[in-house]
Amino acid sequence: MKVAKLWTDLSAGLFRGIDSAVLDDFRAPGGLNRRLAAWDPGEQSLRYFKFLLLHVAQSKPPQFFERYRRLGEVGIGRPVSVAVNGCAINADHLFAVEEAMFLEAAIAPESLRTVVEIGGGFGRTAQALLCLNRHVERYLIVDLPEMLRLSELYLRRALPPALFDKVRFVNALEPREDVNADLVLNIDSFQEMPRETVLQYMRSPIGQARVFYTKNPIGKYEPQSVGIEVRDRTALAEVLSLGLCTDVLDIFDTDALARARAGYLANYLPGPSWRVLADAPMDMFPYLHHALYERVP
Repeated sequence: MKVAKLWTDLSAGLFRGIDSAVLDDFRAPGGLNRRLAAWDPGEQSLRYFKFLLLHVAQSKPPQFFERYRRLGEVGIGRPVSVAVNGCAINADHLFAVEEAMFLEAAIAPESLRTVVEIGGGFGRTAQALLCLNRHVERYLIVDLPEMLRLSELYLRRALPPALFDKVRFVNALEPREDVNADLVLNIDSFQEMPRETVLQYMRSPIGQARVFYTKNPIGKYEPQSVGIEVRDRTALAEVLSLGLCTDVLDIFDTDALARARAGYLANYLPGPSWRVLADAPMDMFPYLHHALYERVP
């Protein structure tokens, strides 16, 4: 029987001298099993990420793809993409459409005239909400100056001029005028701010808004749980102290996630005159949670 050179080499090298001690860790990251039944969990490739992205995208309903196509240019910056239903799906815009559809299901689109986003990243959420809801008249992005430069450049290229003209870029480090927004939102950045900074935003502009949407982690996790070795424990301690949800969780334990969600919803409730309007775990990363609050008259 002819044996491929690949396995001749592996047998003479990686699998040579196997004894019972091998059983202790042969399925651990970097172990022998990476050449037998599965890829190495820690391999340096896009393989796992692209299959995860493909899996999540394939589960989406037809309405998702209709909205995704309306975003226009989604390939700026060369994101990693997979092809599903004729769409080049990247994670950033997949998340943005998910968020837009979550809001659509709970709020009448025509009621959202003024939107304030705290921490806009490169601008993917602004792109989605402006392209999918033509009722929006003003979209304010509050962020650090360096991030505002990136989002301004990105949105100027990604949006038609008529939509770009609706966007205002607000320096988070400068005094701000009060804005009575219909919607204030924050996505995955309150977890990176000191608690007192988040509470300042809770007072204004969130406190003056009609509805508030957040999608943030429901807790923290130890870097070792995802294969990251930490050398600077002081820096890690600071990271674990940021935001409003600072309990360290096993984010790969569904029972632990379920227990943490009630605390998350309570922590992000802007005040006693507010109530939860809708909430749900994020599909791809369920340690992040959609939460929509409305101010009760």
